[in-house]
Amino acid sequence: MSASLDSTLDPMEEIRFRKKHSAVWAEILKDTHFTFDELEQIMMIFYKIQKRDDRCLGTDLITRSHFRDVLHNGLGMTDAYMMERVMVALDRGTSPHVTMATFVKAMSLYLRGDLEERIQYAFTCYDLLGEGYLRRETMYQLMKKSLAKSSRDDDVEEAVKELVDIMLKRMDPDLDGIINYQDFHDTVVKTPSLLESLGYCLPERPAVFTFIATWCPRWGKM
Repeated sequence: MSASLDSTLDPMEEIRFRKKHSAVWAEILKDTHFTFDELEQIMMIFYKIQKRDDRCLGTDLITRSHFRDVLHNGLGMTDAYMMERVMVALDRGTSPHVTMATFVKAMSLYLRGDLEERIQYAFTCYDLLGEGYLRRETMYQLMKKSLAKSSRDDDVEEAVKELVDIMLKRMDPDLDGIINYQDFHDTVVKTPSLLESLGYCLPERPAVFTFIATWCPRWGKM
């Protein structure tokens, strides 16, 4: 038997949790960047979240509000407007809950995701209408929400229009007035700093390092 994953949990409680879900974890593992030992530690975080709501115990669910707490407090993702977009990108459904698989895949993306995954995810966050491309109006709305936090109202309108024009010039090579996924992808591959040009939808690197050091201190020590 492997060592205890969390000293705050009763050993038998942890064993029961492992036995109940180990087969499911093996399936989920294929879609992540985690080793099995790392996945176990992520799942103990999930279990601790579950314990905040007795209605979720015994299921493979946590509430969306508790998941948002993890993103806000654990990973420093504090933009309330963008969090709504993040939830849509991670889980297209309208359920008030987040599944175990969605939680693990989100953690894999945020903690270990490669550029291709992040590009696809960011584009989905920005595609407000689910059309598969970004219109000028969509870009304007996203940038206005972002700039409104740091600028006076009378400064925002003109600044956003100028930024949208700049982004269209950078990301719209065929000059059709919209940015499709391929346009966005190719631009970000060439200039990765433009990945979150329409809003912050990923945790910053320092927040990721802090999260791992705090919640997954045994990573790299197996």
